[in-house]
Amino acid sequence: MTLLLGVIGSVLALLLGGFSVNLSETSALKARAQLAADAAALAAVAESGPYGEGQHERAAARFADANQARLLECLCEPGATAVQVKVAVEDVVAEARAVFDPEAVMFTGSSPDVDGLHPLLKAAVDRLIRASAGAVHVVSGLRSTAHQAELWSDAVAKYRDPEIADDWVARPGTSMHEKGLAVDLGGDLTLAARLVQELDLPLHRPLGHEPHHFELKPEP
Repeated sequence: MTLLLGVIGSVLALLLGGFSVNLSETSALKARAQLAADAAALAAVAESGPYGEGQHERAAARFADANQARLLECLCEPGATAVQVKVAVEDVVAEARAVFDPEAVMFTGSSPDVDGLHPLLKAAVDRLIRASAGAVHVVSGLRSTAHQAELWSDAVAKYRDPEIADDWVARPGTSMHEKGLAVDLGGDLTLAARLVQELDLPLHRPLGHEPHHFELKPEP
């Protein structure tokens, strides 16, 4: 009987030991998944901030991947001030929500980024920013040819194909930014588009794949 109890005790110890290891591994996966979810949510909502470009889902996917997770879902409308994401690490799923307060980074008056733009474009962008009450801001305005060349080189290095890079960055000497006729906006891009219509501003978005890119409308 003593021998039998000893054997049973040994078996139980082994089983419990394995169960403990499994619990530890599951706990570690849950922690990794939650960390990845938190990072993805913060990265997504930051796209509505002063240095964002409104690319919420792309930012969430990038930060999820950086934390060895995959993005399953991103409830993040363009310019959203609140986002919710769902990620997975192996078969463990985690969710996170992040909120951005535009009033915390309120912009007033003219943005220095519009200096050097065409006067009509500058006036329209200034008016749009004031009307947005800080929810919209300028990310990029007038660019030198040297700056455009740097952006172009970065795009070629990233995509490893000049033709693909053309879809995202204009070659130096051809960008409307260099002519002072374009701006890239960040923040609430849906609001920006609506204000353009409501205020009848001479702006349009000619690039369907770049909702943040606004240009001065050509004269009829």
